[in-house]
Amino acid sequence: MKKSLLKTLLLFNILLLPPATAYAFDLQGIQPLQPYGTFSTFTAYNLDKGKWGLELITERSIDPNFYRFSLVTAYGVTDTIELIGNLPFVTDYLNDEGLEDISMGFKQKILKEKRLGPSVSYLLTFSVPGKDRFSYRGRAGAGLIVSKRLGPFLGNLNLLYFKPTSSSLEDEYQLRIGLDMAAGHNFNLLTELIVKKSHFSESIDLIEGRLGYRVKLSSGYFGTVGMGYDFKNRNPELRLFLSLSMILPVKEKKIKKIYYEEE
Repeated sequence: MKKSLLKTLLLFNILLLPPATAYAFDLQGIQPLQPYGTFSTFTAYNLDKGKWGLELITERSIDPNFYRFSLVTAYGVTDTIELIGNLPFVTDYLNDEGLEDISMGFKQKILKEKRLGPSVSYLLTFSVPGKDRFSYRGRAGAGLIVSKRLGPFLGNLNLLYFKPTSSSLEDEYQLRIGLDMAAGHNFNLLTELIVKKSHFSESIDLIEGRLGYRVKLSSGYFGTVGMGYDFKNRNPELRLFLSLSMILPVKEKKIKKIYYEEE
């Protein structure tokens, strides 16, 4: 009798409680505009003054399975200040879909790269709540971005902190490390490591490696392909990325014409 009652209570609790995977849904957050980043890792460099960019990112996540479509925007206010936005939408997640938190950011370069020293920027960001299932209910954050070129390599380091508006969530800390190698005239190899203590944990709960490449399709237009694997909890176990970005206005190359007079 006691065993039967215990089983009934356990079943009742399971039916009442929301799925843990739904509560702990990992949101995308603020993202860089390609080619000013290695997937999610920012570079300390900025768009030139008056230039703006758009990027459409398609992500396929496996286990849990869902699609994410993101629109990243950026605008160069000055040669050292950049405004950034990200509008992500999730579909096919446990028969549900909706808008994630909308992220906006302010990035400013405070130190130019020198022969031995790196380029340094800081990032301020906040988000507006999206659909409840795909939302942290708003948060604010800040970060430090360090970049350094060495031959064909560009290394990027991001230290980020996020404070949620909800008292039921933990503070989030992120370490993003990106390496960009120029493998050809219009071809770059990209590698990235993300270490995260999320809003749902008191310890590190994500260690994800990413690998891919970026191609310059034409002046001001870029395509990026990659995949990511979570070495820690495998949640999600695998991500596939495809993005197309453009930066406008395109700077036209001036062609010098030389005329020779016939003698």
